[in-house]
Amino acid sequence: MSYALEDEFGDIIGKARRGQHLSLAQTATAAGIPEPQLSRMEQYTLKPTEAQVYQLAEVLNLDGTKLLDIATERWAPNPAQPSANAALDVVTISAPVGGWPVNAYLLICKATDEAAIVDTAAHPNLILEQLDARKVQPTAILLTHAHSDHADGLPQLQQATGSPTYLHKNEPKPRSGQQLKTVDHGDVLTVGELMVTVVDTPGHTPGGCSFLTQTAAFVGDAIFAGSIGGPNISYDDEIHSVRDNLLSLVDDVRLFPGHGPATTVGEEKAHNPFF
Repeated sequence: MSYALEDEFGDIIGKARRGQHLSLAQTATAAGIPEPQLSRMEQYTLKPTEAQVYQLAEVLNLDGTKLLDIATERWAPNPAQPSANAALDVVTISAPVGGWPVNAYLLICKATDEAAIVDTAAHPNLILEQLDARKVQPTAILLTHAHSDHADGLPQLQQATGSPTYLHKNEPKPRSGQQLKTVDHGDVLTVGELMVTVVDTPGHTPGGCSFLTQTAAFVGDAIFAGSIGGPNISYDDEIHSVRDNLLSLVDDVRLFPGHGPATTVGEEKAHNPFF
């Protein structure tokens, strides 16, 4: 289907269920929904009734009203717009990896034309084309996490740009053509005149992190518009770190995820059923 969000209703209830270590049978029983029906909902082949949405939201500790808006496709984030006098540009490079679109970004300091590559999305050639087209100088590669769809192609970018690569100290190391520079929560990097702060957002991976500068945050797979990344390591860590370190920011901070459309802190506070 062509719904704009990365995750549909089935993705959301599946992530919440697995993150809280609930089996399909346990969830179905608690929600009063036949297990075959719940299975079909998670596989996108059965739409829930409004009552079922609220029943599942209660069992899964989700916000029922927000979940219903996504189940009925009534909400998508408004395009995140930079302020007219912003000191930065963000270029989104979206391309399929394994059949699914993945986002990489260029963070450009407008004062100096220096740029950071945020994730590789496994398409280094597309990133290099954008660098050339915009006539900007890459000075850093920032990895939100090391999953292959976000970090493959790293050695080619390192060789082509000569840029150092930064990754959280707790994250498994991807294949790299140079020694990686590790960072921790609160560390500050520079891209031209921009100050970029490292923010812990683990849970999807052990050392997942986000990069925040002014009113833009590159969040990898920690949070999507209306959802979160799969809580492969810790559901609690993912929920708490996103709530405490991202959704505590001012409402107009733009969130640039690894998948799906950009959103804002204000949109996610108002519409993300996990929060």
